[in-house]
Amino acid sequence: MGLEHLLDALERDANAQIDQLLVQARAEADGVTAAATAALAQRRGAAAEARERTRLLEVEQAVTRARRAARRSVLEARERLLERVFTAARNALPAAAAGAEYRAGLPTALAGGLAALGDVAAVIRCPESLVRDLERLRPPATPPVRVVVDPAAGSGFRVASADGAVEVDDTLETRLDRLRPDLARRVLAQLGLES
Repeated sequence: MGLEHLLDALERDANAQIDQLLVQARAEADGVTAAATAALAQRRGAAAEARERTRLLEVEQAVTRARRAARRSVLEARERLLERVFTAARNALPAAAAGAEYRAGLPTALAGGLAALGDVAAVIRCPESLVRDLERLRPPATPPVRVVVDPAAGSGFRVASADGAVEVDDTLETRLDRLRPDLARRVLAQLGLES
């Protein structure tokens, strides 16, 4: 029986070693599986974060483009509005130049224009509707000042030195152009459309 006990003991030891190796192998396999699962979860998380960052960036870019497009549309609409307002104002200038208020300011405006030229011969260019008033207001003949009908002169007059070196433009169109930035702000403010 000694041999049978020995074989049984060897078999028990072998089975114990097999059981121990199986436990270790299962533990290692579980560890590898857990590590792989954790790595996969981390990679999935990183990929999801990257997709989310990309999606957020795309959304932010789309919102920025939409805001720019909206701002551009608003600015273009304001510019069209202002253009209509200034076109209407420009169309009203000939009537304003024929009005009593403008004509009452002609002596001062003409004196200022001639003073800017100094003591030189001058030519006043104006529409036919202002010729009589400006001839009446021009100073005596020294230095000579001529009044010339110029349909292209606009609403008002232009006075220039006889040699054309200096010109003072006192048309209502030029005044409107000079005041346009301030008037545009006022129009937009009155309409509640200021920036």
